[in-house]
Amino acid sequence: MVMQAVMRGLLQNQETNSRSTLQFRSGQIFFGTVQRLFPNQYAEINLGAHKVIAKLEVPLSSGKGYWLQVNSNEGAPKLKLLNPSSHYGIAEKEFSASLLQQLGLQNGKINQSLIRHIKDDSFFLTKEEMIRASQLLNQSDNLEEGLQIIKLMSQKNLPFNEGIFKSLLAAGSNESTTELVKALQATLLADKNLSDTGKDILRLLQSLDSDDTELLLNRREDVLSLLKQSIKRTGIFYENRMLDREFSNELIKDSIKPLLVAYLQEFSQSPKSEAKNIVEQLLFRMNGFQLLSSENGPIHHLLFEIPIKLGVYQSEIVMQWSGKRTENGKINSDFCRIIFYLDLEHLK
Repeated sequence: MVMQAVMRGLLQNQETNSRSTLQFRSGQIFFGTVQRLFPNQYAEINLGAHKVIAKLEVPLSSGKGYWLQVNSNEGAPKLKLLNPSSHYGIAEKEFSASLLQQLGLQNGKINQSLIRHIKDDSFFLTKEEMIRASQLLNQSDNLEEGLQIIKLMSQKNLPFNEGIFKSLLAAGSNESTTELVKALQATLLADKNLSDTGKDILRLLQSLDSDDTELLLNRREDVLSLLKQSIKRTGIFYENRMLDREFSNELIKDSIKPLLVAYLQEFSQSPKSEAKNIVEQLLFRMNGFQLLSSENGPIHHLLFEIPIKLGVYQSEIVMQWSGKRTENGKINSDFCRIIFYLDLEHLK
């Protein structure tokens, strides 16, 4: 519930940001409406909230919608009409089937939904991305969620690969990090032949339970200390620290995320197991939050989730942080915003 609200907000933010930075790539396909016609086959094309002046390969009619493909993005974009003969005199469903055939995709429910989603939500994909999106959507249990992830991947210009798709799905899932942590801890405890990496993971997961603080934290220092300790132990930012050469092998053993990576590498050739599946889901979820974070010039957006224990209550904190860097690279404290998402157990 909380994460679905977060994802909706991020999609809206991404859509708002992309409105002012519309850039075509050659081969992209989209549905646009011809708003106005100009001499020499130039036209104003509406693409959702966007308006773009483009040159058309063939004359089109003002006020009508068409499936178009970017032929060239140098100067004013040059657009060609997809399957011109199918634009006239046939129903939309039949045209979608014709378009899918032209793209080499089967005329099934998932691909029909993908075409409709691109048209209704006004975004664009290349032919190769549409083929890959179709393959990824077939792996999703929830088609609507999968379609939203495809749109987000398009807006953020992310590669259309399985790891990124599953990471974003996991980040938006209602299965919390706390639930995954508890499930992994139980599975590792039941393993009689636990490897050294597995033992290190179990030790850290058990330490999360032993962090006992008073249910009501009245001191600012206690709150900060608990947050810092949880972030460090989770290891959600360890890749950045490795780039800055701040992360030693000793520190890796005290951070959950790098140990999860090591566990998967250790059992990469082993058959699927319950522990391996949970480790994958935890890593997908952690990576998904990193993918949802972004940097746009001096503006930074950071989203993360950390398990935390408040007294006897085990939960997690979802935090969205936005900030602005100064010219010397430091964070400007006058331009920071932190959003806490609260999911209250009894009030819902």
